[in-house]
Amino acid sequence: MSNMNLIIRYWGRKPRELAQYYIEKYSKHGEIVADLFGGSGVFVQTALELGRRALYVDLNPFAELIAHSLMEGCDLDEYKQAVQTILSRKIVPIKIKGKKVNIEARKLFYVKCICGRETEAKLINFTRIYRSATNAFIQLNDKKYEIFKIIQEKGAITHDELCKLNKDTSTRSLSNAVKWLIRQGIIKENEMPIYAKLVKPCECGRTEIEFSSNNGNIWVIEGPIEPFYWYPKNELKYKDGKPFLKKRDVSHVHEFFIDRSLAILSTFWHDILKIKTKKDVKRCLQLTFMATLIRSSKMCRMSGGTWPINSYWIPRKFIIKNPYVVFENAANQIIKFLKNRRKFNPGSLKDLMNGKVDVTFLIADSRKVRLPKSSVDYVIIDPPHMDDAQFLELSMFYTSWLKRELCFKDELVVNLNQGKTLEKYFEMLNEVARNIYHMLKPNRYLTVILHEENKEILDSCVKAISDANFELVENNQKDNYSIYTFKKK
Repeated sequence: MSNMNLIIRYWGRKPRELAQYYIEKYSKHGEIVADLFGGSGVFVQTALELGRRALYVDLNPFAELIAHSLMEGCDLDEYKQAVQTILSRKIVPIKIKGKKVNIEARKLFYVKCICGRETEAKLINFTRIYRSATNAFIQLNDKKYEIFKIIQEKGAITHDELCKLNKDTSTRSLSNAVKWLIRQGIIKENEMPIYAKLVKPCECGRTEIEFSSNNGNIWVIEGPIEPFYWYPKNELKYKDGKPFLKKRDVSHVHEFFIDRSLAILSTFWHDILKIKTKKDVKRCLQLTFMATLIRSSKMCRMSGGTWPINSYWIPRKFIIKNPYVVFENAANQIIKFLKNRRKFNPGSLKDLMNGKVDVTFLIADSRKVRLPKSSVDYVIIDPPHMDDAQFLELSMFYTSWLKRELCFKDELVVNLNQGKTLEKYFEMLNEVARNIYHMLKPNRYLTVILHEENKEILDSCVKAISDANFELVENNQKDNYSIYTFKKK
């Protein structure tokens, strides 16, 4: 199961050991264990490995893609062949100034070495460079005025240089001040490449190329470039026009990519959708693409990994990885996973109930999914808690490519931008518990794992579940988790 973390990150993923104790204690071999907030599938996978049958439910299509593809898997040789088909494309069509141009595959990430040769970049480190947008006197508070005067006097200054001149100011405070000056139109911001790491050494022997502000264009194929194939342009907002709670630096999902990365990614996605192969192979290809998507975005940095905080945020200094290299690496991780995985047989809910399949995957609201009365032996859930991880919001980065509409109104979460208060959260949690009461067999158990330190909130969660006719029978604390087990009255 730990291999999942290497393939693709998912928010709030819990360790396998957390669920194992409870699944073994409250269910038996061959019985049905359900997780109605399935996420990346850790609890369902654990149940299957312990010889149980399992029901996976989640409202999030991206989460279901992760869980389904990694638990079902596919034929290793067919997957390898499909990956090779994707990577063997010789020509990538793009648009330059509105006209279609055919480019040799991988050429989009060729840079100009200092020696004059052309060579392929593995990754490129970018920083922000700031310039004054006005020569007029601006009335500002001390720190903002100080930053503005430095930028105005320097003419152009990188983020790193600005940090060195403001050592007494925290990185966060400095970034916030700079963002405010940009929003007010007082300074302008551009992205500037600092250096590139190469896929293989240039003929001159260099493995890295350093750039300066005087380098001009670093690319062999000059931009701006527009993808030829479709790509999502979803805005980070709800249907009523309000912005996402976790929206920070940009307004649309495609703005997290430089133009040439987006052109390559849209080609990958086009080829994955068009390739003729089995459904399970295509599902694993889609997962490979999703892993490539985040690692090719501007949300990567040299230290701190990919997408280090739970918001739509671009670091002041970021790296762009070559999508071809990233796709190959992601495919190799999935190949390794497929070689060592245990095989489970998925199928319909009816077949699960009849004992004909191991697991069923449903994309559904945990309050409304309908199962036969008293049909499940044990339920273990790890519901989204409070407002830290807004799962559906953050998943639009992926689901926009799947063209799947997200049902924000059905998500169990605290989110004031959606009008979901803490009281609303408890109300929805009670509805979930009532539905679990319906599907759970008499005198069987429900375990709820909560990541919360506030005792008053925890007590309210326990009350919301108890009010659905459950009796609390066990209460444990493990690391930062509060774990409650209830018995159906």
